[in-house]
Amino acid sequence: MVTRDEVRKIVTLLMKRPITEDIAIEVKSYEGYEHLEITDGEWVLNDVEDEMTTGEEHGWIETLILNAITNYVLKTRAGRVYPGDVTFVLDGEPGHLRVTREPDVSFVAKENVTPTRKFVFRAPDLAIEIVSPSQDLDEMRARLHQYLDYGTRQAWLVIPEIRQIEVYALDGFVAIYSVGQTVPGGDLLPGFTLDLAFVFEQ
Repeated sequence: MVTRDEVRKIVTLLMKRPITEDIAIEVKSYEGYEHLEITDGEWVLNDVEDEMTTGEEHGWIETLILNAITNYVLKTRAGRVYPGDVTFVLDGEPGHLRVTREPDVSFVAKENVTPTRKFVFRAPDLAIEIVSPSQDLDEMRARLHQYLDYGTRQAWLVIPEIRQIEVYALDGFVAIYSVGQTVPGGDLLPGFTLDLAFVFEQ
């Protein structure tokens, strides 16, 4: 539970501009503020990760995908894979954050990994978002295109309601996979495949 004094401190932090890495880390350390993101240098609520919009199904699918990619990465030493609480700074520097995002699952290729205890100042090579029941598909697709605009090589949209995964590539090509098919890792994750029957437990 956030105390009254903490609320005052949070409000003060939320008002500060520019938003720096240290300010963002402190704000996101408070309960209820973990999922704030930054767009155009201003705070916004990341509804994709909002605890009120994500449920058991979302969490389990996230775990399955995270574990599948992690197993591949550990065997191949291809890079690092991250859960949904890692902040990527798509635009900005430590003293001025302009755009931040927290994909549900993300991967950074070995040559692009910079170990840090704070934020990652680059776009992930692979960004995966899982659609929650309250999310608008068009808004989610726009979110994936934003990742690509900032240098993400592949972006996946997982849609549990219709048991599909849409894969977006830098060249604008979109591939759609359904249960009975597997999503290939392509050049980004050579030899990796994700079975949709496994993801959606069919």
